[in-house]
Amino acid sequence: MTASASSNSGPSSFEDIFDVVKRNEQAHFDLVYRTLLAKADYLTIIPNQDNYSILHYLVIHGAHDLFNKVIAIPNIRFILLTKSNTKPGKDILEIANEHRSKSNDHKKLFKTIDRLVQMDKFVEYGKNNQTDECKKMLQTDEHLANQKPPYRKYYLIHHLAYANNRHAFDQLRQVCRFDLKLLTNDNKTASEVAFENNHRDFAQYLESLSPEMRAIREQHQQGKPAGKKSPKPVATSVQNNDELEKQIITAGGDNMLACLTCPLTKEIFQDPVVFTDGYTYERSAIQQWLDLGHRRSPMTNIELTSIELVPNTVLKHLLNDMAEKNKK
Repeated sequence: MTASASSNSGPSSFEDIFDVVKRNEQAHFDLVYRTLLAKADYLTIIPNQDNYSILHYLVIHGAHDLFNKVIAIPNIRFILLTKSNTKPGKDILEIANEHRSKSNDHKKLFKTIDRLVQMDKFVEYGKNNQTDECKKMLQTDEHLANQKPPYRKYYLIHHLAYANNRHAFDQLRQVCRFDLKLLTNDNKTASEVAFENNHRDFAQYLESLSPEMRAIREQHQQGKPAGKKSPKPVATSVQNNDELEKQIITAGGDNMLACLTCPLTKEIFQDPVVFTDGYTYERSAIQQWLDLGHRRSPMTNIELTSIELVPNTVLKHLLNDMAEKNKK
């Protein structure tokens, strides 16, 4: 099987992609990614004859780029502390630490996972209203207040808004500076989260602190993407129409539609590119984001290590295949 064949084929079996990752056959990693888009649960399955999952082998081999793309798959059930079947069992941070000296990619992956663990722990404290624990972590690293792992929907401020925890918000403001314009994975401000859960007083309080937050909510109510203009339509073989959307949902469900939709424009991709944060964006939309001077991920708010845009050939081929079928 050639690399080009793997990128044009459909989702494969668990056994096939497990063997690809276990053997570190990088030429076929596109097939692994494409399969996980449709079968995300394959990521953490440990087969009977083995001690590790696909997730563990990605870490063992230092597959940094694929790891970043996988954890950005919408709604993926990503378990940082998934243990191997070795004795004793090891999570991916422990495995990454053991292999960190093997190569630069292993070292980068260890740093990525270590940071994910910290962010995940912090956001979980916020979700469970453990304010004192949040405060302790912020005293060590105040940047955590405005960061989250790709697979988490909410930043800390959204969890506080959901729980109507104004007291904790005011407490934590003493040790950090909240970015009040942060949006959830489905593009909602903290005030919108509060309003949706009938916490009107807290929502209005947040907007009194940030007129920009109110302006974003009002733009959302008018049906406009706040601060993120949709790119002008361009000639392409992939048309964003209702028929194609229905075909995507029929083929892979709502989650597949989410995989094929730009998180900035909320439109089906025409020219998808992978960014350094692991997310895939419409090229013109993420380029516009960069042209405005942003140097943090629009989805995690983590500082960017690169601004390189790499074509996501897997999604492009998948969309072209569906568009061709849609013509028949």
